Amino acid sequence: MTKSIRTKIVLSMVFMLVTGGMFLGVSNYTDSKMLAIDILKRNNQSELRNISDYYFEKLIYDMEFIVKTWAEDSDIVSYEKENGQGRYVKSIPENFEEIQGKWVGIIRSMENIAWMYYALEEDGSIFIAPVDETMPSDYDARTRDWYIGTARENGDVFWTEPYIDAGESGKLLQTVSRGVYRNNELVGVVGLDIELQKFTEIINELSYSKHSYIFLLNQMGDILAHNSEFPPELKPYVRRAAYNSDELITIDSVEYVSSSVPISINDWKLVAITRTNLESELRIIRNRIFGIVSTVILFGIFISIVLSRHLLRPLNSLILATDEVSRGNFKIRTNTKSKDEFNILSNSFNHMLDHIEDLIKERDKNYLKTVTVLANAIEASDEYTRGHCDRVGEISLKIGKKMGLSERQMDNLRFACILHDVGKIGINDRILNKPSALTKEEYEVIKKHPMIGYEIIKEVDFLEEPANIMLQHHERIDGNGYPNGIKGEEIRLEAKILAVADTYDSISSERVYRKRVFTKEEIKEELIRSSDTQLDTEVVNVLLDILDEKEI
Repeated sequence: MTKSIRTKIVLSMVFMLVTGGMFLGVSNYTDSKMLAIDILKRNNQSELRNISDYYFEKLIYDMEFIVKTWAEDSDIVSYEKENGQGRYVKSIPENFEEIQGKWVGIIRSMENIAWMYYALEEDGSIFIAPVDETMPSDYDARTRDWYIGTARENGDVFWTEPYIDAGESGKLLQTVSRGVYRNNELVGVVGLDIELQKFTEIINELSYSKHSYIFLLNQMGDILAHNSEFPPELKPYVRRAAYNSDELITIDSVEYVSSSVPISINDWKLVAITRTNLESELRIIRNRIFGIVSTVILFGIFISIVLSRHLLRPLNSLILATDEVSRGNFKIRTNTKSKDEFNILSNSFNHMLDHIEDLIKERDKNYLKTVTVLANAIEASDEYTRGHCDRVGEISLKIGKKMGLSERQMDNLRFACILHDVGKIGINDRILNKPSALTKEEYEVIKKHPMIGYEIIKEVDFLEEPANIMLQHHERIDGNGYPNGIKGEEIRLEAKILAVADTYDSISSERVYRKRVFTKEEIKEELIRSSDTQLDTEVVNVLLDILDEKEI
């Protein structure tokens, strides 16, 4: 009977250690791989958004601004051909030469534009700069797709799909145009042509991973431009990637991660497909995990055979610890007081958990890098706010430490500080960098940035709490803040700390709208004056103590 029980204990111990060890090893390796893939996807998505915003969307904005401005120009709106003039295609009438000269100047200063022109509804004439003498003599602008499409838009800007030039250049062009209206009647169309090659040049000039292929696709999924020669076997996946940015592609045992972002031209998409090196990069982690697991299993088998009669009490400790680990508590440690081999197993188990915690810390560090990249994308275009998030984070954590925040609260506060201005990615740079006072309408736009930032990051599990903190950092104690107008105790303590730190950095730093930096006494006076209305008095007093102690 005793021997049978000991055998069962030994077999059970061996089975538990082998199963538990293999589960933890496979689980942590899988988690590490998925984390690496997730970070790669997020970095790709962030880089694509930056490329879209700073290159394509800027180009789109500039082109649309030009046609809008000229379509509303008084000289264009009031322009009429002189009596008896025929249709113009290859020449410019004398009363249009001044405008044509200005357009030639614009084209010379902006290399993205191939031609600018004004087409008349009256007879299909086209006044083009520079003049293209290869145009067909029977050319009638009113029959062209770009003219018909623009007329259909009733005053909105129209983008064509790429087409071949009607002249002899044979260039692949894309037109952006807008109708000209006089007394609510269409009198013509102002347009400009962009060579499609410009999009390829933009992509080729980008600084991007050498393992990544970037594609520009139209709404039909056709590849319009790409950055370099890509493996032919990738082509079927490019269109799929445009509509499934989280796809993991495996071709001949090589893994690729795809990401995509929309371009605001006719549902175009910018797609990146990146070759990964996950197997080689994770080999060290895999070997370490399985080495630790193998060591634990071997020690477990040895101890269970030699000391099975003494295992019942220590075994309970290990079972409880393993249960906690399976629940995600990697801080648990076993504490075996016996001075035998089982103590070695206990130490090895704790050593394995130490390594697992190191992996988790590495994961958290990568999370921090990911959100820091996103925050840097916001600050990159503004020399006055560069480093703002770092400074706010440093001040907030000092306040939080003095106020006794828990480790979890401090972690959430750290991420909230890094990301608190991420919503400004949705605010026009013209408003963000405006040197004069904002209008009421512009201020209402600025007030949207906490909600924009919250919508961007709320779906990321580990950023759920930081998202809620970030959402409240412009709320006021008196209830006159935004976006939700909450007050007093309705505002989270972490958000109150972030608000005080944000205010301090704002008034202690140079800004585009304020060239003079406040003195320390002026800063203190401003903080005290804002207490109990805008800012929380307790948090302000803690910051004042920190300033008096010269910790900042």
